[in-house]
Amino acid sequence: MAQLPEVFKNNDKDTFGAYTAHVRWPIIVTNAIDDLETELKSLDATSQHYRDGETIKKGLVALKSEIQNDEEIRPFSARETQFAQVPGSFNEVISAAPQTWLTGGWLFCEVYLYRRMNVLFQAFNSWREFDIFNRLKQSTFHSSLFGVVELAIRYKNLKTQLNGADQEMLEILFKEFVEISLWGNATDLSLLTNATLEDIKSIQGAEARKASESKIIVNDTAVAWKHLLGASNKRVDFVLDNSGFEVYADLMLALFLLDTGVTELCNFHAKDIPYMVSDCRIRDFHELLDDLKSPTFFDLTSLGSNAKAAREGLDFLVRSIESYVDAGKIVFTQDSFWSLDLDYWNLDASETKYHGAEIHKDFLKSDLVIFKGDLNYRKLTGDRNWPRTTAWSTAIGPLAKNGIKSLSLRTCKADVVVDLPPGCDEKLCQVWKTEKPSEPSSWWSSSGKYAVICFCDGQQK
Repeated sequence: MAQLPEVFKNNDKDTFGAYTAHVRWPIIVTNAIDDLETELKSLDATSQHYRDGETIKKGLVALKSEIQNDEEIRPFSARETQFAQVPGSFNEVISAAPQTWLTGGWLFCEVYLYRRMNVLFQAFNSWREFDIFNRLKQSTFHSSLFGVVELAIRYKNLKTQLNGADQEMLEILFKEFVEISLWGNATDLSLLTNATLEDIKSIQGAEARKASESKIIVNDTAVAWKHLLGASNKRVDFVLDNSGFEVYADLMLALFLLDTGVTELCNFHAKDIPYMVSDCRIRDFHELLDDLKSPTFFDLTSLGSNAKAAREGLDFLVRSIESYVDAGKIVFTQDSFWSLDLDYWNLDASETKYHGAEIHKDFLKSDLVIFKGDLNYRKLTGDRNWPRTTAWSTAIGPLAKNGIKSLSLRTCKADVVVDLPPGCDEKLCQVWKTEKPSEPSSWWSSSGKYAVICFCDGQQK
């Protein structure tokens, strides 16, 4: 193999990674400090629980200082490794290649940051189950009222029509639900403005889909659909990204696949620690169901005459999800592999230390493994500075040929992007230079305004 490109580093000029390390990380830690202070105000100031919380706050303040002062990334102590179950890969990387907060590898330092934050809370029994990001996750989902309700109502209406859907209609709906899962925001998608299969199939429906697809600059949805129709295992896996509305949208895609018989099992792979602020854990899934069932979490009265239909839609959706959970057809699992610093080139039979080989073996039983979101895309490509016309099969290394059938659904929020047709990057750079003259033109790839859908059958030569 030719020499690989370098991973993105926190001092790479004009990169979004450099901006993230210098600006966004201190803000993230500051927000965590503020949320912890809010939690502390609810506690008895004389209690051990409160005093432990104050110690954690001091640790967060010190962590923020480390970042801002560009201190050297330190290894985890033996005690930290033991009580917080820190995988050994972190210290292995640090010992092999010492680095600092503002000059080290972006992917490594970012994952390390959340592990360091978790260690602070794991040090105290009274705080081990506390999710420092839960307040933000809940408030964000709460603000998604209209999208949540609209999607529930529309799916309830569509469910009764699915038995009459032909293959053409199923493919259209698959594309719709993939896009909903991709963007994690259903409000702009044509599914929400069409109530019947006839409407979706209409000229207006086609025009709405074309408009929503215009920002998807690589789109392998049709190839993935054809693959699923010819698959035999009847299993789809989701490697999750965000909690809240995004995992809600992922569940909608799973319901469609299960309700149409395209698959019979959907496995969801969640994070094992509070991670990347908004990433989904198993407890977030259960909390989402509780929120949907709650008579008070969403203020349905604000919907006026639509309140009754909203309640019926949410109840229908919860019953559908829980019935599949009870039947073992929707399954949530977690593994430390998903919150490691290691990229997904380690998702291979040769990686035996950190569950990579076990997960690889399991994924060979799946018809399609859907990797959600930007961070998973970065891990699939090693977060390397690939030329943007690099083939997807090249950028994902061994994953192109080790048998895993994969689909990456990614809104672009980082520097790495590949598989672009010649001239595409230059065109988008020029667009961004016009729209955002104060930013580097390459930042179109970090804006969240564009997306890619990349499929690989795992059988590349």
